[in-house]
Amino acid sequence: MAVSGIRRLWLGYLAVSAVLVVLVGSLVPESSPVASAAAGCYPLLTVAVVITGIRLNRPARKLPWYLLIASLTATITGDVVFGIYVAHGVTPFPSLADPFWLAGYGLELAGLMLLVNGTHWRRDRDSIIDTLMVSVGLGLAVWLLFLRALVAPGMSLDVRLVAMAYPLAGLLMLAGVIRMCTSSVRRGPAFWQLVVAVTVQGVLQAAYQWQVAQHAAVGGLAPLFMVFSVLLGGAALHPSMAAFGARDDRPAGNATPRRVMLIGSACLLSPLLLIANGIVDRGRVDWLAASICCIVVFLLVIMRMVGLIRTVQDQADRLESIAYRDALTGIANRRSWDAELERRLAIARRAGDTLIVGLIDLDHFKRYNDLLGHPAGDQLLREAATAWEQQLRAEDLIARYGGEEFGLILHGRLRDAAIVMDRLRDATPDGQTFSAGLALWTGDESAAELTARVDAALYTAKREGRDQYSVTGHPARTDQQTNFLLADSRPRNGRVPDSLEGRAVKIEQ
Repeated sequence: MAVSGIRRLWLGYLAVSAVLVVLVGSLVPESSPVASAAAGCYPLLTVAVVITGIRLNRPARKLPWYLLIASLTATITGDVVFGIYVAHGVTPFPSLADPFWLAGYGLELAGLMLLVNGTHWRRDRDSIIDTLMVSVGLGLAVWLLFLRALVAPGMSLDVRLVAMAYPLAGLLMLAGVIRMCTSSVRRGPAFWQLVVAVTVQGVLQAAYQWQVAQHAAVGGLAPLFMVFSVLLGGAALHPSMAAFGARDDRPAGNATPRRVMLIGSACLLSPLLLIANGIVDRGRVDWLAASICCIVVFLLVIMRMVGLIRTVQDQADRLESIAYRDALTGIANRRSWDAELERRLAIARRAGDTLIVGLIDLDHFKRYNDLLGHPAGDQLLREAATAWEQQLRAEDLIARYGGEEFGLILHGRLRDAAIVMDRLRDATPDGQTFSAGLALWTGDESAAELTARVDAALYTAKREGRDQYSVTGHPARTDQQTNFLLADSRPRNGRVPDSLEGRAVKIEQ
């Protein structure tokens, strides 16, 4: 079925269900057999709708939806078991229906967490911490309103455990809603229907427990259960359920204003509940429970702050990397090269060391780009940068100077630099060549003056026919002193090194 057809089916389902909910809630007494039949049939209808939604929308992740079906099935089984008790005129507590009902909550929560990747601590740590903070505050409310009375003596252990399980189940469902809202999944109509459905279920459970705790008449909640079933089915039937669980482009856990309000509310919830408890009970407060909740929330806030600090530090590191690394080649950029040249010149000036600076320019790079295209040119730059960097010593530096030009900072003698240049020529990828200029630092010239001499040597190499490097030595030295290439030369692979062949090297003063 086409998406438009599925959307029309979804609209028709919601319209018919809304009419039925209104009619049953307003016209049919809750104690009547019709109301009981409607309340019993709606889970079955929801199971059928969810199965239909899975078959029509074909979500990439089916397991979470099958868990929701299993949850509804467990609830229906519990209703059937309890109905048998009622038919025999008994309503025991606890009964065999309770394990099915409680299992339904667990299966539903598991399905929800799988849908939103809610248990991936490493991937979404901050959002999980936010959820825990709010849940701890809500847990104090559940303790004060429901659980505290259940730990009083006079109640058997099995009755006490089952009675405590239902408020905790409602708390877990509300925590599931908060986790869904703090997750980084894409939010569509299916997402919001499911959020509202689980919220209604949590409110329904809280209302029922309140009626029980206050020894009030239990009733009036069937329409809420029907709304929950309708929305759960609508979430499965809407076409957006196919992409449910896909990660959004927005980073999770960011300190947005709404997230800050959520964290602030979680921090204030425990003390506010303590104040309300003191007012209602006329000064008799459960200080131990409130203190424990405040301590837990405080520890979670510290963990959240540590996470935020790490996030800021990681972002600062990435910004620094962007500022000093070339985005295309991954090596140092012009800004990094300028700063490093100044730093190394200062060190060499203090230590009396020698320093050689070079510029490399890929020959006929524009022609290469025009013939093969800019993607091929970018690939050549990346491969050349990687290959050249692998040929350098640990103390040497190569950086992208601009365009197809690369800067070099080498330590040692000019003869050492010549050996490095020969290695770079051999490593140049795709049969390409380069022209280069080298200059020996005089010991007192500035970085700008040294770079100007290197640039002049580069243009000499290009003017003399490319595929060579030009060396400018110390301006105060003689040709014999500068012609370092003629000393201690060794043949390479049975021939004279390229650096000694005619125009492969040009030495200037």
